[in-house]
Amino acid sequence: MKFNKDKFFAVAVTLISALLTAQAFSYPYESSQFPRFLCILMLLFSAIMLIKNLKSNTSQTTELSAASFAAATKIPVAVFGSVTIYVVGIAYIGYFVSTALFMALTMIGFGERKVLHIAAAIAVFLAVVYALFVSFLGLRLPEGLLF
Repeated sequence: MKFNKDKFFAVAVTLISALLTAQAFSYPYESSQFPRFLCILMLLFSAIMLIKNLKSNTSQTTELSAASFAAATKIPVAVFGSVTIYVVGIAYIGYFVSTALFMALTMIGFGERKVLHIAAAIAVFLAVVYALFVSFLGLRLPEGLLF
């Protein structure tokens, strides 16, 4: 099977951008101005990237077998899966606990083994988020069963 990574990526990002833009227009007008702006901007840039890739004949196609395709998509699928679990976790165990677990597991996944570094990074990040969003802006972050 011939596979062009650049064109595949451009088509995928354009489709995702179009879906997110459509979703942003379903929000109430008062709260959707910024998401609409970002989604339209992302759709515009992804469409430019797609047009540029479709006009260009310099991108190389790659012969991919099922095994090499699976190997090539292993990391993106793992990242998408972990982010999906994180987002679902926010609803059930709360933002702070879910974020702490996600950050710790991600840092371990990227090779950080020093517990003190992991704990410090998580503590600083969550303290900044709490100070900025909860204390300063007065927003309520999603709460779950734990916190």
